[in-house]
Amino acid sequence: MNTTPLYGAHQRHGAKLVDFAGWSMPLQYSGVIDEYHAVRQQAGLFDVSHMGRLLFSGEGALDFLQWVTTNDVAKLSERQAQYSMVCNLEGGIKDDVFVYRTGSDAYLLCVNASNREKISQWLSVQQVKRPNSFTFEDVSTQMAQLALQGPLSKTILSEILKDSSLDELKPRWCLNATVSDGNVLITRTGYTGELGYELYLPAVRAPELWQRLLEAGTPHGLKPAGLGARDLLRLDMGYFLYGNDLTEETTPVEAGAEWVVGFQKPDFIGSTVLKKQKQDGPTRRLVAFELLEKAVPRHDMAIYAKDERIGQVSSGNLSPILQMGIGMGYVTPQYASEGTPLDIQVRGKKVSAVVVKPPFYRRKTSS
Repeated sequence: MNTTPLYGAHQRHGAKLVDFAGWSMPLQYSGVIDEYHAVRQQAGLFDVSHMGRLLFSGEGALDFLQWVTTNDVAKLSERQAQYSMVCNLEGGIKDDVFVYRTGSDAYLLCVNASNREKISQWLSVQQVKRPNSFTFEDVSTQMAQLALQGPLSKTILSEILKDSSLDELKPRWCLNATVSDGNVLITRTGYTGELGYELYLPAVRAPELWQRLLEAGTPHGLKPAGLGARDLLRLDMGYFLYGNDLTEETTPVEAGAEWVVGFQKPDFIGSTVLKKQKQDGPTRRLVAFELLEKAVPRHDMAIYAKDERIGQVSSGNLSPILQMGIGMGYVTPQYASEGTPLDIQVRGKKVSAVVVKPPFYRRKTSS
């Protein structure tokens, strides 16, 4: 099983380690709910080094990324990032990704751990088909990735920065900073809906940065957090989970993610199908729903409307902060409007629900 550079640190902090996409990863430390509330109220520190990190450089990198991702990479300024997707020829989602423009002709692509090999191989094939003047390298094992998330994350991170200020760093932008005489790429991205940062650095330096952040953050209530809290936090926001909400059998249009598709740009992989689907309308839509009774929706549970099965749950759980069952699922389009009543079959019982507009949870203040 694969381990991240922080495997020893997780053991020392008493993490419950589980197999996630072939990686030994912390499910929890002090407890899923405790870590969840730490992120919502103070801050949490996540090891996300299991994610895939791919580097592209050279004058042809932009054209290639325009071809293999759905969003318009040409819109990115240096040190700006965008959420995007990699699709197959039929418009099905191979992965949802983040694209960072780290230099004039340099880009970093962050992909899901479960899809790293698949995407790396797919892009290698596409590179052969469209040879151009750029280099492509999988640096996932050489680079580590940490996520510091929560309302006090800026306070904590500022304490260890030598020569950079976070005051002007806006969401989906990044900066190069110095920590312990080494460079760290700091990005205003995350998977929790809170103010937060993701930090990219050489793998050999990850344990030191992890420890420094914990030392600076513990007085502010910072706690290490695992995959369990991360999943609850992302669901609160209605963020997608690949393998549940997104698969190669679903398209960005069906998922309601048209906003990550640059329909106006030249042809890209899957564009013909996606443009037609946008024009004609999809045969199903991803919706967010809240339960009106006390119950917990789960992946693959059936969704009904007027006693007719119309779809199934893709993600669901009990939100600790909202204290209600929330979820997402694919339904036929006529039942996708906000306010539409639904029934979710939970353990053999139909539980009343209603379609809502995500996110389920909204911060009281923005940063």
